[in-house]
Amino acid sequence: MSERFQVDLTGMVDLLSRHLYSGPQVFVRELLQNAVDALTARRELDPSAPATVRITTGTDPDGRATLSVVDTGIGLTAAEAAELLATIGRSSKRDADLGLGRSEFIGQFGIGMLAAFMVADEIEVRSRSARPGAVPIRWTGRADGTFDVEELGGEEVEVGTAVRLTARSDTRHWLANRTVVDLATEYGGFLPFDVAVEVPVEGVGPLWQRITAPELPWRAEYPVPGERERALDRACESLFGFTPLGRIDLDLPVAGISGVAFILPQAVSPGSGQHRVYTKRMLLGSRVDRILPDWAFFTRAVIDAEGLSPTASREQLHDDEVLQAAREALGAQIIAWAARTLTSGSRLAADFIRTHHLALRALAVTEPDMLELVARVLPFETTDGPLTLAQVAERGEVVYSTTTESFRRVATVARAQGLVVVNAGYVYDLDLLQQLAARPGWKVRELSNADLVHVLRVPDLERELEVADAVARSRELLESADCDVIVRSFEPSAVPAMLLRDSAGEQRRDLDRERSAAPGLWSGLLDAFSDPEVSARTRTLVLNDDSAVVRRLLAAPAGGVFDAGLNSLYLSAVMLAGDDLHSAEAVALGDALSVLLDASLGDDPDTA
Repeated sequence: MSERFQVDLTGMVDLLSRHLYSGPQVFVRELLQNAVDALTARRELDPSAPATVRITTGTDPDGRATLSVVDTGIGLTAAEAAELLATIGRSSKRDADLGLGRSEFIGQFGIGMLAAFMVADEIEVRSRSARPGAVPIRWTGRADGTFDVEELGGEEVEVGTAVRLTARSDTRHWLANRTVVDLATEYGGFLPFDVAVEVPVEGVGPLWQRITAPELPWRAEYPVPGERERALDRACESLFGFTPLGRIDLDLPVAGISGVAFILPQAVSPGSGQHRVYTKRMLLGSRVDRILPDWAFFTRAVIDAEGLSPTASREQLHDDEVLQAAREALGAQIIAWAARTLTSGSRLAADFIRTHHLALRALAVTEPDMLELVARVLPFETTDGPLTLAQVAERGEVVYSTTTESFRRVATVARAQGLVVVNAGYVYDLDLLQQLAARPGWKVRELSNADLVHVLRVPDLERELEVADAVARSRELLESADCDVIVRSFEPSAVPAMLLRDSAGEQRRDLDRERSAAPGLWSGLLDAFSDPEVSARTRTLVLNDDSAVVRRLLAAPAGGVFDAGLNSLYLSAVMLAGDDLHSAEAVALGDALSVLLDASLGDDPDTA
């Protein structure tokens, strides 16, 4: 013998409030959805039928808060009320008479009515069906899971449905008039029907406040030039709380999607995109983050989507194939807008580039079609000031440093020598340059030590012979730091020395250290990565022969003063390169300065 499952209504309501819905406030949305679906169904039977929803708040004789939602929709018969209102998950939208699986309807009547039990212990529904000969009915449901249905044969009831809630003592604040007005406006402000809430006005009495507009703001017609932009800006200020930098129209008829993406007036971090999404003009959620691509985080969009599937809570969208295709198509529309706008030379283009350059970089990394555009319009930090990559390419190769530290290290000297170097140390920039290097027609590569060495002037043979001993001694002194020493002439002469670093060489040095410390098999594995033919040092100290300080040092006799002077130049170059001194280096710098001070005061034994 088989039996039906028994459902604990109190437990079901707790399950809804804790795990399905974001909170009790959604009861207003659910009641509105039921009313709107009823209006839609009646309009299909009688296009001239009235289509209104009226919401009132008040108190009953016992002082309990009440809420009434009255619609002029299709109404219910006694049999429909017993079946639809008492069966969890059953929807009037599935009823054959109203159209099986019809997309015009928003929600599920049974679940929607059940949501009202999150704030009320008792729900009364009075209804009269629009079908000929229908008798008015009253359905009363209680939180204990019981309900009654009766026909009201002797009463005059207009076609439609009136739902009345009586709040529990702990939820009466949800039925307060101001709360209901705000929630109804939040959820139903874009609905295409006449929805109004009765509000008290001091000295006048209660008045009906309409919360809906006849047309979506981005679809409405505006006869005055510029009025559409002003209306959309007002909508953005009302919905999101900011005045947009610009607007991007979104339209995807095949998926029933329309809307507008508002450009934020300030930069934001990636991953912060949160958009307002409506389903058939009823708010689905105000923080939906999957309707646009992740890289579109510089926008806040308001979208009405008829062809996308909501989750069970109707507060997010199912991330299915339809949503993925819609997201790609909407992203393509934003890209097309960017391509048109950013090459226009307009004030909006300049403001957008200045404010959202990081978003453009993120977009170019993920969308190959945007890479060329970003290379043409986006300024990058270079040794010759802000330039686009296209402007750099007009001068020859695009040469870049991989870190901001290495850029700072070479910027002064490179600028003086006329060498343009791009700083790729910021987020996304290195990825952009590496992708651009693979594009036909672009010559892009990383800066090497040879680039700087080649643009520095080499002393003549006589000068090289003159300083050979000093250079040899310098190389001995810096051998332990894995640093070579060369003499060149470069501008500015105020820079006595410059430190160049070979990143590949530093990796080899780290590998050598690990290999020497690793015994057995691990050492043998590391040997496989070593190159026995490469013995160059990982650092090069370039002494500026145009510097008076360097010329005096190179002319000084070997001894303590020379050693101290060289160490001072080397450690100063390390700090100029943006590196912090290790504790041993800091001690060495102090010792070198002490020797130089003693020499200047006549206390150095080498000069006595």
